[in-house]
Parts: sequence; C-alpha cells; structure tokens
Amino acid sequence: MKSQEDFFFDQIENIQKAMEEKEAEFDELLQEERAKFEKLLQEERAKFEKLLQEERAKARHCDGGSGTTENRRLRKEQAQHFINCHVVVEEFKAERDELIKAHEKKKVELQKELDAALTALMEKHRPDTFQASSS
Repeated sequence: MKSQEDFFFDQIENIQKAMEEKEAEFDELLQEERAKFEKLLQEERAKFEKLLQEERAKARHCDGGSGTTENRRLRKEQAQHFINCHVVVEEFKAERDELIKAHEKKKVELQKELDAALTALMEKHRPDTFQASSS
C-alpha cells in the first residue's frame, strides 16, 4: 500500500512540475509576444506621425500658394458648391418627409374606409338569430 501511495505522490509531483514548466514557457512566450506587439505598435505610431507631418507640410504649402486670385476663386466656388449641395439635400429631406406624411394620411383614410365597409358588410350579413335575440 505504501508503495502505491509513493507512486501516486511521485506521479502527482511529476505532473505538477510539468505544469509549472509549461506555465513558465507560456509566460515567457507571452512576454515575447507582448514585446513584439509593443515594437510593432511603436513602429506604426512612428509611421502615422511621419504621414501626419507630411500632410501638414502639404497643407502649409497649399496655404502658402493660396494667395493667388485664381486659388481664392476656386476655393470660393468649391465652398459655394458644397453649400448648394447641402441646400439640395435639405430640400430633398423636406420633400421626402412631406411625401411620407401624405402617404401615412392616405393610409389612415383607407384603413377607415375599409373598417367602415367591413362593418357595413357584417351588418348586412348578420344572422337573424343575433337580430332576434338582441330585440
């Protein structure tokens, strides 16, 4: 009996050691992956910052040359076009809302007409037994 207990305790101890080794390996791999991720993240941030600086430089360059009459006229036309598009969209939305309201109103009227017609039909075809008992 003692030898079986010793055997099982040894097996349990071996399993625990194996688990501890696997956990240590996992922790090490996790740290390596975190380090790789942090490195990639820093590289991406650096790329983004570089692109952002380039775009800012382009914007400054465009603003510097925008003093010409032609550029001002073009910008003014673009702004007016944007405003016109916005007005057209607002008009569309208003007309769409009016159509929806009109459709809903017609729908309600049609439902009322249907209800009235069905009520008249039921009255017309009501069995005589209901009429006699209600009197």
